[in-house]
Amino acid sequence: MTAPETNTTLKTSAQAAEILGFSEYTIRLSRATGTLAGVEAPPFIKMGRNVRYKKSDLDNWLAQFQTFTNTAQAAMAVA
Repeated sequence: MTAPETNTTLKTSAQAAEILGFSEYTIRLSRATGTLAGVEAPPFIKMGRNVRYKKSDLDNWLAQFQTFTNTAQAAMAVA
């Protein structure tokens, strides 16, 4: 039986990439540059040689972006 996922669940780089919609390479690169999609990269945890991301940190990072129902709304937000 698998434990239910919580916001404190730790994710690998590959899982984080899937959640955020980026390639794993881009996620790894963001740890070096400190930026992802033009904003500060999500925080990560270094455990020895392993890197993990808290699910809650990934959700918070995604929440900073506006959502739109169509491209006209997005265009108006940029203008």
